[in-house]
Amino acid sequence: RNIFKVKKSNAEKSKKMEKEEKIFREMFMYDKEINVINTATAECSIPSKRSVDLPITAGEQLDVIDVTEGNAVICRNSGGRFGYVLVEHLNFR
Repeated sequence: RNIFKVKKSNAEKSKKMEKEEKIFREMFMYDKEINVINTATAECSIPSKRSVDLPITAGEQLDVIDVTEGNAVICRNSGGRFGYVLVEHLNFR
């Protein structure tokens, strides 16, 4: 019985991840392949001020997807949501 629940939750999570990726691609006009180039840990909790910013929680693990010309990187959180995060709020150790 529990096997079906696990499969269902994985399918739901996968569907949510696909939806988040679609939203990200449309909002950021991002047509490159999504590759994780690094991982980082958020040093502090920061709410998002704009819709393109990723809200982060202290200690949260983030996948770095792309670098920008400024001091921000595009990250993805464990929930599959994408957004900009300032490099000064991340620890790359």
